[in-house]
Amino acid sequence: MSVVVVLGMHKSGTTLIADTLHRSGIAMIGAEVAGGYDDGNKMERAETRDLNMDLLGDTGVESLRLIGPLAPGAATGDHVDEARTLVEALGKSLWGFKDPRTLLTFDFWCEVLDAPILVGVFRDPVEVFGHYLRRAGRRWISRDPTFLPDALRAWCVYNRKLLDLKREHPDMLLLDYAAFMTSDVGMQRLSSHVGRELVDCRKPAMRRAQAKPSADYKLARVIVRVRDGLDSDRIHRQLIEAAS
Repeated sequence: MSVVVVLGMHKSGTTLIADTLHRSGIAMIGAEVAGGYDDGNKMERAETRDLNMDLLGDTGVESLRLIGPLAPGAATGDHVDEARTLVEALGKSLWGFKDPRTLLTFDFWCEVLDAPILVGVFRDPVEVFGHYLRRAGRRWISRDPTFLPDALRAWCVYNRKLLDLKREHPDMLLLDYAAFMTSDVGMQRLSSHVGRELVDCRKPAMRRAQAKPSADYKLARVIVRVRDGLDSDRIHRQLIEAAS
C-alpha cells in the first residue's frame, strides 16, 4: 500500500491538504486530535515529526532557522529501524504524513518508503511573509532584525528544495495554494492523484494573508538577495511554471 507524503514550507497549506486527505479516509495522523488549525491541530503524525526532528538535531531551535540539509551520517541504523517499524505497522492501511521538515529529510524517507505518492504545495512568499510579519509586529527591526529576513530565507530554501524534488520526481503533484483555494481544478487533480473522492475542507476564511507586497517584504527580499543569494519572487515564478 502506497504512502502519501505531503511536502511544503510552513504556513503554505500542508495542514489543509493533510486534513482533506485524512477526512477522506487516508490516515494522516495516528489518532484523532480535537479541534482545528487554530486549536493547534497541525495534522502532523507524531512519529514522523519526532523522527524528522531527531534526524535534524532539532533541540528547540526556531523552525525558520532550521534550514540545513540532512547532515552526512545523521541517519543512524536506529533511525532506519524506527522508520521501517512504523511503515510495517501501518503498511496494510492507506496512510500518510506531512511535516515541513520532510523537505529537509526527504533523502532519508526516500530510502525507507517504497514508491510514495508525493503531493507538494506552495504559497506566494508575500502571503507567507504576511503571517510572520503579524507575528513579529511593527517594531520587528528593533526587536529582532533578522527574524523576517530569516523567515523569507526559509521560504526560499524550502521551496527551492520542493522545486528540486518536482524535477527529480515528475509524478509529484504540485499545487498552488491560492489556486487550490479559489478553483476546483486543484481538488480534482488531488482526487485523481490519490485515487479517491475527497471531502472538501476548504474555507475562504483560511486564506488570511493575501499577496500584497509591503515595504517590510521588499526590504526583507533585498536583504535575502544580498545576504543569501536567494530570490523569492524568482523561485515563486518557477513554482508556478512547474505546477502548470
